[in-house]
Amino acid sequence: MTKFISIAITSLLLSCGSTPSQNRDAVLDQVYMSSGVEKYFHLDIPHWAHFSSAGQCFRSSNTRYLNFDNLSKSLNLNYTQMVHMQYMINRKLFAYKSTTGSKQLPLKDQAFVFNNVHQRVSGGSFDFIVPKFERISVIWIDSFLKDTKKLNKIVRSNKVLSGHPVLMSHCLNSFEMEELAQELKLDELNVKYLSSEMLSIYDQNIKRQTFFSLDISKLFENKKVFFYGKSLSPSLTGEFDFNQL
Repeated sequence: MTKFISIAITSLLLSCGSTPSQNRDAVLDQVYMSSGVEKYFHLDIPHWAHFSSAGQCFRSSNTRYLNFDNLSKSLNLNYTQMVHMQYMINRKLFAYKSTTGSKQLPLKDQAFVFNNVHQRVSGGSFDFIVPKFERISVIWIDSFLKDTKKLNKIVRSNKVLSGHPVLMSHCLNSFEMEELAQELKLDELNVKYLSSEMLSIYDQNIKRQTFFSLDISKLFENKKVFFYGKSLSPSLTGEFDFNQL
């Protein structure tokens, strides 16, 4: 908490101060970002563009999308590693903003987060832990966000619990999904979360697409995946069995 507050105060001083040394520090901060990890991020999109046609919702938080093409070429990361990396970076950025009330992390600290997460991912350490159970039940929850009683009943059904339950949303970030699961006491089932931070404009071959997607065959490699939803999600790719709710 103290560290986050210190960073926010430093950012405020850099942006508002008028002394030469403060202005120089602000310029150096920009140079630091520009000379390193900036090429691995896509430009931020405006908030009004954070509409999910699949989920029919506006996301409450902005997602920093990674440039998978540059990442794969420069850092030799595969598709699954980059999905994890984008997810983890956005969790850290969201936690910072929530703790400090700041809308933007200083550029040099964004670079620190990027490098820290890259080291973790390269070492095989991920925030999203793939269940060990061979059968996976992915439940697309967006259609039931206004009827959480029905959602609770679906997740606790015998057919869904025949596999490890994984909630999927195009609308909610991972923290929002965790909060929802706690309210419904679904966290007692050790549910996992495929949140909006995992979506990207790249397929498993790192080819750019005109839509956001997630290849669950790569994420749940060697698993039998059963997908439950009112309809098929246009953003979900890979091999799975569809079960209409």
